[in-house]
Amino acid sequence: MLCFRVFSVGVLVLCLCGCGQTARDLALDTELARASVEKALKAWADGKKPEELKPDIIIGDSAWNAGAALVSFEIKPEGEWSDGTNLYVPVVCKLKDAGGKVSTAQTTYVVGTSPVITIFPQ
Repeated sequence: MLCFRVFSVGVLVLCLCGCGQTARDLALDTELARASVEKALKAWADGKKPEELKPDIIIGDSAWNAGAALVSFEIKPEGEWSDGTNLYVPVVCKLKDAGGKVSTAQTTYVVGTSPVITIFPQ
């Protein structure tokens, strides 16, 4: 019984150690964020899969995961902004679906650089 109590207290202490950190505590490297978006989109345009960027970059884009081809993209730096933890990067993408239909969409990617590089559409 004593071992169980000591174990329980140890687990509680470990859990509480992480409670003081919030998303605002995670550092943002804006240059790395910009470069990572460009690297990921170039990989997509080159026909690579999101998994091929791991573990360096974790990206979750439903169009890419669904098999859409990225024909071209233009990063719009004038619309970029940061909340201190993430960089919001607007991108105009020209996509081709499996049927060959081409469409244009503006997507804002939310990019975090700490503790790992993550890129997700907003």
